Amino acid sequence: MPHPEDAGRFAREAVLTTLDERYRGGSFSRELWRAMGEEGLLGMTIPTSYGGAGGTPGELARALREFAGEGCDLGLTLCWITHLTLCAVSILKLGTEEQKSRYLPRLASGEWLCAAAVSEPGTGAHPGKMCTRAEADAGGFLLEGTKAFTTGGPEADLLLVMAVTGEAAEGAREISAFLVEGEAAGLTTENMDLEFLRTAPHSITNLAGVRVPAEAMLGAPGEGHSRASRDAFARERAAVFAAVSGILGRAANEVADRYRQRNEGFELDGLEGASWIHHLAALAAYEKLSDGLVADSFEGGASWSASLDVLIYMGISYLKWCVWIEDFVTSHRLERGFPLEPILPDLKLMQVNERLLIKEGRKRFVR
Repeated sequence: MPHPEDAGRFAREAVLTTLDERYRGGSFSRELWRAMGEEGLLGMTIPTSYGGAGGTPGELARALREFAGEGCDLGLTLCWITHLTLCAVSILKLGTEEQKSRYLPRLASGEWLCAAAVSEPGTGAHPGKMCTRAEADAGGFLLEGTKAFTTGGPEADLLLVMAVTGEAAEGAREISAFLVEGEAAGLTTENMDLEFLRTAPHSITNLAGVRVPAEAMLGAPGEGHSRASRDAFARERAAVFAAVSGILGRAANEVADRYRQRNEGFELDGLEGASWIHHLAALAAYEKLSDGLVADSFEGGASWSASLDVLIYMGISYLKWCVWIEDFVTSHRLERGFPLEPILPDLKLMQVNERLLIKEGRKRFVR
């Protein structure tokens, strides 16, 4: 099992050294992806019996923080998080023995990349508004629909697809999860340019009469939202916050170095000095919180419910942190050169997260 410091060393040597070229070209490197698999990163928390590297969720959180901070590549880090926490761990928790044996070794090794096709154009991941359907057909299912913002979609060898399979209690939609291989007939992707996270390919994913066998369903009918996507998104968001704490720390160090080099010292007085201390102290606290947050997300159930307050607090605070560091760079007219570019543009990801967290926060705190 890779040590968290090994993740940082790998990112320093293999990710950061190629980031400028990959970011400018908006490209995803399969060679780098396979190297991450060989390093054991893509198989963290997956048992060695399925080709994984083992390890605990807390160790994964620390590895993500080291990887993001040393590699400065939030896009690639997001692909890793999605591939592992949304997809591979879902297969581990819900899959049949045949599914686990077929897919997990390929995902852990980096031979394959898995993407989660959940969100849809105009409605996001809202389960009550999902339109993609899977109709029973000839001993299997026929999938029809369109997904959007699929992280890793253009490169995916396997997709975890959420689709409506019927009606549940009180008119709610029954949503089930399916494993769809990338070569399936009727499955096509269109590249999406988000203008940030340029090293993470995103796609519109079209399912036009995609036929899958009955054994492609992951878990039982109706568990797509209740056990697959809801639990998986908890793991993903917790992992994202662990990684972002690392990249925010790197941003602060880069900003301080630029200030120090230009002014021959780093002296901040009054409110500005107090603000810097406050933000760095908060970031140190977030790093400690994120280990437990990731562990609780893997545990699920009551442990995760009790951690939602921490998730909401950290996510909203992170966006304010991003605004603060941008304001500091702008007010002091600091150079934004590499690697602050692409760090600062990629932190727009936190704006997306904040909208989701505000919605969750309203449910919990605004009545």
